[in-house]
Formats: sequence, structure tokens, C-alpha cells
Amino acid sequence: MSIPRQLYAAATTLTLAALFSPLGCSSHPAVAPVSGKVTLDGEPLRFGSVMFQAVSGGQPATGTIQQDGTFSLSTFSSDDGAIVGQHRVRVVCYNSQDPSRPEASGPAGDSLGQLLIPEKYTSLGASGLTADVPADGLSGHQIALESGKAGRR
Repeated sequence: MSIPRQLYAAATTLTLAALFSPLGCSSHPAVAPVSGKVTLDGEPLRFGSVMFQAVSGGQPATGTIQQDGTFSLSTFSSDDGAIVGQHRVRVVCYNSQDPSRPEASGPAGDSLGQLLIPEKYTSLGASGLTADVPADGLSGHQIALESGKAGRR
């Protein structure tokens, strides 16, 4: 007695689907809450954005800098934090990101405007900024930027 070919094909398909369906799930790497403060020459940076990129790769975490210099990061959903592990960090702050600045009258796609921090901080490779995100999260992380201008306060 032989198993009909169609029944065999259906059973094989169901077995393979059951075995491999967990692999197709949209599971994400572990993330932990991250918040902190960005300063430039000891003063809070009033606007801009922060990005943490895990050294191991994957989705970067980003956050908007608030007027008091604070930020919290989001990777897969709002304020969920960053992937657990070692990160390279970058900060950007253009005058066009200033929430108190009147809307630009130029066409969409205009330049971001003037960069208000040293350019090196905008590059993951050159910023020299790193962070280690532990499984229980990182709260109050300080990102201290220096303009290199003597006597600036």
C-alpha cells in the first residue's frame, strides 16, 4: 500500500512549515532602555539627534535631543532603547533642526543648514564616541562634545 503522492507532498509541506516557521518570525535582538544628555562645552545641546549603532550590526537606535539636552532612544518602537551591547555613537545638530527656528521658505530637499557642532561627531567612524548598553539599560548616559574653541561657554 503506497501513500498517495498528494498526501505525501502535503505532509512534507506541513512538516517543513512547522520546523521553519519560528525562523521566519520577526524576532528582534534584545534591546534595553537608553536615555541620557548631550552637552557641548559643558552646556546642554538644545536640539539635534543621537544615533547608536551596535558594533555587531543591526538596526540603529535614534533619539531626538530635547531643549534641556536630554534624549531617549528608539530602535524598533518608541522609546524601546538600543540593542544590548557595544555601540558607536554619532550626534548631529544643524540649525534647521532648531524647533524655535521659523520654517524655511525654500523648496523641499534644501540643505540641512549650518552644522553647529564639530563635523567629527556626525560620523560613527570618526566621532570617538562609544557606549555599552547593558541588558538592564543605560540611564543618564552623558555625551560630552567639545567645540575646540578656547574660552567658549
